[in-house]
Amino acid sequence: SSQNHLEMPPWRFRSGDLACAMVIAVATATAASVVVAAGAADGEAEFDYRKLSGIIIPGFASTQLRAWSVLDCPYSPFDFNPLDSVWLDSTKLFSAVNCWLKCMLLDPYNQTDHPECKSRPDSGLSAITELDPGYITGPLSSIWKEWVKWCVDFGIEANAIIAVPYDWRLPPSMLEERDLYFHKLKLTFEIALKLRGGPSLVFAHSMGNNVFRYFLEWLKLEIAPKHYIQWLDKHIHAYFAVGAPLLGSTESVRATLSGTTSGLPITEGTARLMFNSFAASLWLLPFSKYCKADNVYWKHFFEGKAHINRQQCDEMEYSSDNSGWPTTLVSIEVRMLIHPLWT
Repeated sequence: SSQNHLEMPPWRFRSGDLACAMVIAVATATAASVVVAAGAADGEAEFDYRKLSGIIIPGFASTQLRAWSVLDCPYSPFDFNPLDSVWLDSTKLFSAVNCWLKCMLLDPYNQTDHPECKSRPDSGLSAITELDPGYITGPLSSIWKEWVKWCVDFGIEANAIIAVPYDWRLPPSMLEERDLYFHKLKLTFEIALKLRGGPSLVFAHSMGNNVFRYFLEWLKLEIAPKHYIQWLDKHIHAYFAVGAPLLGSTESVRATLSGTTSGLPITEGTARLMFNSFAASLWLLPFSKYCKADNVYWKHFFEGKAHINRQQCDEMEYSSDNSGWPTTLVSIEVRMLIHPLWT
């Protein structure tokens, strides 16, 4: 079934995050026991599950973003300097919301940064454990921290858990074009195999499942077809999809049309503006099997024009009673307006 909520700042969904952590924990233990049992049953040498690595692909809004600019914020005691936290720094959000938005918003047409401020994803496990570390804000913004503590308590080695954060605002094509993210993800699997001696368990949460599935399709074009399955067998032992929006997220429709603050001290209008400036938000919208995101022939009609994302649907979509959208809603085209901060 489709996912019923976006993965947004976890002070709203923290109980769900802990539940996901427990599911992943049980899945890890189960996978290990199954591998050992299978090896014994077949009379083969038991597989050493201690060689497995865990690779975490976080979800939407689940990676810290840091500034890579110097931005002076008038009428505020706080400025943005390189490596300052942007997502999520509640102090600057409260005191300098306009400056904060400049560092968060992307141009809705080409996904470039604001002229005065750019943000980039943090790296390592610390980028996904807590969004806003602090005595009060830390527990309220905890995502993977409890699960990492569980791993430490059970003796998991530090090099066995690898996080692969990404800029969750970008569409997959831009992740590769700007950050070479999928090349880096491929290298992460290969390094984990070299380091630990075994394949990896993939833990993908929320939109991270879409990222991983895109990676699998990207990989088909990156390596020779006859080596594709061999590479998967060698580097990936199992894949656990947690809260996967395989059919889209119904909450993303509300976020697109009216805005969802998810507990942040901003208006719904500002939340809508921010959500619609992220092309990754299209990844979360519910979809129908009769609709396609783009068409190979469209490029002939948009040469030299600003590209606007559209859906093309077969006639069955409009005549069927089981549409991907509510039955009273046939088509939505949300025109992206340039916010005053860009002018």
